[in-house]
Amino acid sequence: MASVTRDGDKGFRIRFYDGNGERQQIRIAGINQATADKIGRHVKVLNTAKTLNDAGHIDRQTALWLADVPDKIHSKLVAAGLTTSRQVNPPSTEEKPPTIELGTFLAEFRNEGRKATGEEAAELTIVKWRAPMDALLRFFGDDRDVTTITHEDAHQFRKWLDERRIKKTKAIPKGVALAENTKRKHIDNAKVFFNAAKRRGLIVRNPFENLVSSTRPNRQRDFFLTAEDTERIIETCPDAEWRLLVSLWRYAGLRKMEIFELTWGDVLWNQGRMRVQIPKTKHHEGKDVRYVPLRDIRQNLLDAMQAQLTDGAVSLPADSPVITRFSKSNSNLDKPMKAILHRAGLVPWPKLFQNMRASCETAWLNEGHPAHVVAAWIGHSVKVQRDHYAQVTDDHYAKFNGLLTSISESGPTSGPVATRTKENPVKRRASVGAIFPAEHEKTPKTLGFSGFKVAAEGLEPPTRGL
Repeated sequence: MASVTRDGDKGFRIRFYDGNGERQQIRIAGINQATADKIGRHVKVLNTAKTLNDAGHIDRQTALWLADVPDKIHSKLVAAGLTTSRQVNPPSTEEKPPTIELGTFLAEFRNEGRKATGEEAAELTIVKWRAPMDALLRFFGDDRDVTTITHEDAHQFRKWLDERRIKKTKAIPKGVALAENTKRKHIDNAKVFFNAAKRRGLIVRNPFENLVSSTRPNRQRDFFLTAEDTERIIETCPDAEWRLLVSLWRYAGLRKMEIFELTWGDVLWNQGRMRVQIPKTKHHEGKDVRYVPLRDIRQNLLDAMQAQLTDGAVSLPADSPVITRFSKSNSNLDKPMKAILHRAGLVPWPKLFQNMRASCETAWLNEGHPAHVVAAWIGHSVKVQRDHYAQVTDDHYAKFNGLLTSISESGPTSGPVATRTKENPVKRRASVGAIFPAEHEKTPKTLGFSGFKVAAEGLEPPTRGL
């Protein structure tokens, strides 16, 4: 039997009688009463087995405890004759695999510039890797071994993204939370990075593989820029090149950075179209270029060309860039664009350049052009068009019903519904013609294509401003 008593302020004494009837004690400091009692119970089991010379008397619980007990306590048990010394294993002669630091791995991945499929990544994609890489390094540290990152670590990283705050200012000292799609994109990129480690045989499983990473359509920041407000902006622009920039974004649907790929050889005047190089998708076969109509940008192209012509020259080299004011390395277009909007009396909208592109696509759809044609002009699929770009405005309801006053103002597409007019319903039917047939008429079972206005001109549509 073992008894546990307090040993002053130092700790506890565990006393017992061994097989020879001699009194033994073990003094242990730095533990509490519960731990001392636990040790006393195991000492009793060990002493009984020693007295009976029967190792089988040691139960599984005591055996597991004895295997994991700290060396300092284990040595006291050996001194009391309750167990034998632990066998010291000789140092392993096998070389440990080298540590793969996260910072080094991500830097190599970025320099190699290849996506999860092993294909070469677009330049803009490599730039977008910077933010998720910074987040991973901020959370795990530069020197974290890639092979030690577990699924639980990945889960904790996602929770950290949920709690993270950015853009801290005096007005917003706590900062703002990351958007849900931003967090999902960080996870999506982390999957790409660690899939590369898996392909190289550095890890067996991707720790981020079970986390949700697909982005969701977010239409809360949609904004439709009307042609009228676009003209106000263009009139406020300081020169011909800025007028062209605004028209390229709003009337031709170019992405913000696609303007830097344009050369004068891409402007096919006689065909009424312009070739647009697509850096975002050029690594996909057949998706390195698209064509957009010249109709609404022709005049601004001519003005910009005229401004670049030197005295006596009548043309520009085909490889000359259309945009000369800015370059890819100096592409801070947001600040000057916002200054132009303020001079035009407009408040900058949420997604400055994407909303102009989406407004262009919506306007083309409103003109009656087939969705697949418009998607080809803009440079994405009809699904992306439906989920992220095509907008439903108040004018759609007004135009369809013929009963609502038309609203032609720029603004969020989730704005108020237009008010009804006080006109007599019968007169309204008469004014809109075939949209509301007379009460004695039967509605046709099918509708033809007469509702669409098809241009009677040839291949090239009318030129605005000429």
